[in-house]
Amino acid sequence: AFAVLKSGKGDTTQHLDAIFAVSHDIKGQGGSFDFELMTIIGNQLCRFIEGLNGKAGAPEIEVIELHVNALQVVMAQNLKKDGGAVGRSLLGGLERVIEKRSRARTG
Repeated sequence: AFAVLKSGKGDTTQHLDAIFAVSHDIKGQGGSFDFELMTIIGNQLCRFIEGLNGKAGAPEIEVIELHVNALQVVMAQNLKKDGGAVGRSLLGGLERVIEKRSRARTG
């Protein structure tokens, strides 16, 4: 779903909805498998997508991609629970990017 969104083809709202659905599932199931960091990142991504109201340009797609990449890092490095120092670093970076993007949209 993300690759199609990034390609710019098709209905952006539909692609965002698909990414939201997967993120929502990750949010709901991450903790069940001891991947609490997946739950946190999935929740962050859901909240970000909700705020887009079906519209995403290059800056928003970049934020989504950073979340997708962060989820891949969690799995690749098997970051259980909160992910320790790496998890804190990932979350801190994502939060800063979302803050920056939010300021750019409103300012």
